Amino acid sequence: MKIFLPFILFVYILLGAEIDAFSQNSDVEITYQRNSDNSVDFNFRKKVPGCFWVNIKFSNLENSTQRSYNGCIKGYSGKVFTLKPNNHNRGIGFSYSYRYHRGKALSRLKKDIVYLLPFKNNTKVRVYNSGYLGKRFGKGAPDSWTAFQFNTKNEEVVLAARKGLVVKVVDKFISDTTKSCYYKSKVNEILIEHKDGTLARYSGFKGGSIKVKEGQKVYPQDELGLSGRYDTDSWHKLSFYLYYLNTPFIDNLNTKEKEMNRFTYVNPRFHWKGGESIILPRNDYVAESTEELIMQEFSRREKKKYLKGELN
Repeated sequence: MKIFLPFILFVYILLGAEIDAFSQNSDVEITYQRNSDNSVDFNFRKKVPGCFWVNIKFSNLENSTQRSYNGCIKGYSGKVFTLKPNNHNRGIGFSYSYRYHRGKALSRLKKDIVYLLPFKNNTKVRVYNSGYLGKRFGKGAPDSWTAFQFNTKNEEVVLAARKGLVVKVVDKFISDTTKSCYYKSKVNEILIEHKDGTLARYSGFKGGSIKVKEGQKVYPQDELGLSGRYDTDSWHKLSFYLYYLNTPFIDNLNTKEKEMNRFTYVNPRFHWKGGESIILPRNDYVAESTEELIMQEFSRREKKKYLKGELN
């Protein structure tokens, strides 16, 4: 039986945050089990929360016509799918390989969500665009690349901009504020998965300040941690970017262009005090939340509990 290790990708933004960097031998494992009716169940085990898009391909296939499988797996274990025989009196012969990516593959976003600025009400932030590190070294950038850096003069509480599931937490680095640097690869960050399949990365937390855990559900305005400093610059900086797996590219990554564009980056609408639209770099905004936006993705039960002050 020939089993290939999954595919991995490293991408860095200007501040050094990774998009996907996983221990590929342990995070997701695909196994199979033969059944008495000659079908074959493919099962998964994983150690991290959230959705992973799995692609399984078959070679040397005998007595079955399904050459591949694509789909999202959730939870920590379960069945992926069942491979069925053409002739139920015979077993299926096959070799298989698989790869996986965090997230759910989408062709487009179906709903336009309004995001809250990830800070407490009346917090003033200055917005900058974050560059793509690969572009600096002549390697180009994804066509849709969009990332933000929120600067505040003081240390601020960072809040969730939208309801979601915490799928990754890194909180182990202490910044050296005595040295100046262009970017850092070692940063504290939180990755949150949303219902529509998008992923939001919050990067640049003060070491030891993160308040949430992997597998935890968060709601808009829930506290995530404290904004941090990178170096001698007195500004506190939080990097934020939003992206999803791109279906047309994820199915066949056979060119550099497709590899570069496997993720689509989103330039979302934000709400702030006095307005609601796409935010512009080198502008100041004041954070503001509204009850309507906080509850925009709540279930009926969540709305009732929120209005009673019992949600958390």
